[in-house]
Amino acid sequence: MKKRFQTYRGTWAWLTQRISAICLFLLIPVKIYTGWAAKGKVPYPEFLGSSKQVHFSSAIDIGLLLCFLIHAFYGVRVILIDVGWIREDTWFWRMMTLALGIFAFTVWFVYLHGYEAP
Repeated sequence: MKKRFQTYRGTWAWLTQRISAICLFLLIPVKIYTGWAAKGKVPYPEFLGSSKQVHFSSAIDIGLLLCFLIHAFYGVRVILIDVGWIREDTWFWRMMTLALGIFAFTVWFVYLHGYEAP
């Protein structure tokens, strides 16, 4: 009998968390450095454009939010598995759905809804 190949959800969770960690590792220093450069405290290369434009870029903010939520929720999943409160195979899609739901609501509320701070 031929056995069908099945991917293991734990591998995808591990891979997703590692990719989000690399993205965070790259995006957080960019956000911090461009903030300092926008205040004139550190040099900023002219060929990259304006440091204020890069710092206040909504694409970087949205990327940071997405990577943070995915990394955090899969981290909580791993902790709950290690403690023994949840089974490994049951919470893969729940955590992804929760992270993407919070992400979608936040992007809608801040960028699409047009929320203005008082």
